Amino acid sequence: MRDPVLLDPGALPWDFPAPYQYAFISTACALLMMLCFRLSDRMGQFFSVRDAFAVCGAAAGAVVSSCVILFALTRFEGVPRSTPLIYGLVLSASMIAIRVATRLRHKDLERKHGPDSRTCEDDLQRVIVVGVDRLASAAIKLTDYLLPRKTQIVAALDGRPRLVGRKIAGVSIVGDPRDIGSIIDEYAVHGVYVDQVWLAEDRTLLAPELLAAFRAQCAARGVAIIGISEALNFIASPPTASVAGAAIDAAGQFEPPDYFESKRLIDLCAASLLCVATLPLALCVAYVVFLDVGAPLLFWQQRIGRNGQKFLLYKFRTYRAPFDENGRPAPEDQRLSRVGRMIRAIRLDELPQLYNVIAGHMSLIGPRPLLPQDQPDDPGPRLSVRPGLTGWAQINGGTAVSPEEKNALDLWYIKHADLRLDLEIVVGTLLVALAGVRLNNRAIDHAVRWYHEEFDAAGRDAARGDETPRDRHRREGASDQTNRRRKLEAVQIDYPYRAVEPG
Repeated sequence: MRDPVLLDPGALPWDFPAPYQYAFISTACALLMMLCFRLSDRMGQFFSVRDAFAVCGAAAGAVVSSCVILFALTRFEGVPRSTPLIYGLVLSASMIAIRVATRLRHKDLERKHGPDSRTCEDDLQRVIVVGVDRLASAAIKLTDYLLPRKTQIVAALDGRPRLVGRKIAGVSIVGDPRDIGSIIDEYAVHGVYVDQVWLAEDRTLLAPELLAAFRAQCAARGVAIIGISEALNFIASPPTASVAGAAIDAAGQFEPPDYFESKRLIDLCAASLLCVATLPLALCVAYVVFLDVGAPLLFWQQRIGRNGQKFLLYKFRTYRAPFDENGRPAPEDQRLSRVGRMIRAIRLDELPQLYNVIAGHMSLIGPRPLLPQDQPDDPGPRLSVRPGLTGWAQINGGTAVSPEEKNALDLWYIKHADLRLDLEIVVGTLLVALAGVRLNNRAIDHAVRWYHEEFDAAGRDAARGDETPRDRHRREGASDQTNRRRKLEAVQIDYPYRAVEPG
């Protein structure tokens, strides 16, 4: 389009002209960006503005990456400078146009061959929507898509004069809410009897002084008034107390050392330096993950942090999806590859958690963040500090210790934390990454004994008997585990839809 003469093949295949180099490089970059932005995951018949942003992002990524590669190879000689701009505009416009055409085609097919949407007019519930906003528009569309159709939005009202006479989702805005009585009567004259009035969630659209008169006019005509959320059954359930929130008050009885107040500055500086130093390594790991399990590169899962606050914990994905491209369940033993197992063994999958440290969700060293159902019966002391990337429990047994022993190790660290202990944990973490996890029975027994002396008066008697604190802790943990399973149904956690990797 810039200059057709540029595509003169010349002495092909012995001489490869610069425009052809750009054509092949840009095509390869475009295919890669389409894969990275997961454009094939979106269905054309449901194309939306949000999908258009993804298309434009993929086109921009293709243009930038192809320009960088070609500039590094040939300094962009032989290719006009306006060519990348034209290429980006044509690429994005073409992909958007194809998706728009696909959506329009599916709409025509639904009209011609879709399910019979004809409904007896007497069975329809007639509704007037009061207040024009995005939720009102979505409600109108939902009632149109429902088959068989049960509700018909016959009109909309809004107090802003500039909107009267316009349409929202194909429904006319016929007047002001203060005229609701006369509007209902006018529709009744024509045989359209209004059954309900749906109020928008934004109550500022209807002045408070007019609300009483509005309700009186509807009540005089026997027309019910409900909110749009209530009509669509979108009413949020009352918040339930989480496991962490119910016991967080217990943290006041367990005061962490003053060292944790100054530790935030250490974490921020150290995490920032580690982000810069490990960036090349993180890019290599991301590339390996992309080749091994594909996109998305990151796994995220909701955890509980300091003072019971929920946050998203990030890792590099090491597990393949639980279902293949045909929707069949994948064997569990095949989801974790050798590459993924190696990445997990040397803890490289946890590099993205440096962002959590910088954001203030986590600390470099502390108790590992747990899911709600894995929290101890008294989570307050544990949640009095920020969770960490590594901790005392991770270098003294890791996954080989019981939950009760891990809790004792973490609480012992919180009570005795100082700079010297943190440096010891850093060295221990490096040794674990190189040599693997080993049980430190001495540290475990010492932490369990301290835990009982600190939190359980009856534990002192057991510590004096023949039964070791660690054996007693395991015996009690076996019975507590049964009770904890019974509580799992009451635990609510908002998992992101892509949290597909086992925790």
